[in-house]
Amino acid sequence: MIKLVVNLVRKEDTSMEEFATHWNEEHAPRASEIPGLRKYTTSVALNPDRSEYDGIAELYFDDPEDVEAAFESEAGQWAVDDLENFTETEQNNQMVLDESVQVDET
Repeated sequence: MIKLVVNLVRKEDTSMEEFATHWNEEHAPRASEIPGLRKYTTSVALNPDRSEYDGIAELYFDDPEDVEAAFESEAGQWAVDDLENFTETEQNNQMVLDESVQVDET
């Protein structure tokens, strides 16, 4: 399983509540339409004053090619563009990973 991890920094003039609301209620439902997406999680920092990032998105795909194709799609482009509405895009960062699950008791 391939995982794209995106570390997000909220806009300077945005509260944590506004950040989480936009992300989970406006951004995530539409971003969930990205083709090839197998799993999508959002995690909001509980201690933002002590963290470099305000949230982490994890997007799962079958292979690296699916990640590239996903963001060439209309939904993928919309998701990238929408980040400008609630994050400091120049401070966000991302990494594509090959995930190996060691324990999963969920």
